[in-house]
Amino acid sequence: MLAAAVLAVGIIWAVFNRDELRSDENPGIVAHDLALLWQWTDKLYSKGAANAEWTIRWDLEGEAADLERAEQQLQADEKGQKQGTLSIFPLNSDHQALLVFTTGQKADKEQLLAVVNRTEAILKKEGVSYSGGMTVRGKTEYNNAAERLAQATGGKRVDRYKDESGTVSEAYYSEKLFSSVEAGAGKKANLQIAEHRETESGTLSLIVGTPLITGDYTVSEAGND
Repeated sequence: MLAAAVLAVGIIWAVFNRDELRSDENPGIVAHDLALLWQWTDKLYSKGAANAEWTIRWDLEGEAADLERAEQQLQADEKGQKQGTLSIFPLNSDHQALLVFTTGQKADKEQLLAVVNRTEAILKKEGVSYSGGMTVRGKTEYNNAAERLAQATGGKRVDRYKDESGTVSEAYYSEKLFSSVEAGAGKKANLQIAEHRETESGTLSLIVGTPLITGDYTVSEAGND
């Protein structure tokens, strides 16, 4: 179910991001935003950013043969496999795919940055165009975690959503981040912050995405162990 959710939202994200600056034309976007997001969330998650679940995604576009070669090299990346799970989902076109990397039990910032750099080096080598982003999920002990994070980013809120299940989601535009997507009415967004209160346990989850959150608003049981 989670993989399906990631795929479905990833397709939507790819469509909205199609006309934006591509990561391959502006190297370092994903790495830059990841380092900032780690810094901002490290003190907000109950056991730090290292114990949160990180998902990095790339929207890929290229010739079928180039995509196949890149996929083979990425699957052979033993270092990357030790750090988490790498999955490739084909989209509606033979020329498009969604690449998703999810961390395992515990994340490490430098190792995550190394995964990003190795992955993008392979994509560039094979002539595959891409746009990237990430989502991080974890539990927080701060009732105002979303507010604290928004203040740290210096972002301007462009949208807000609240549902009956206890989820509050807000979209921001921060000049400190490099990525961005169109948010309608001539606005751009590059940061989405969501809080979800578990009904039974009462624990509060903080979910953050750049430029948007992909997947659902739940935190896996392995997170924050």
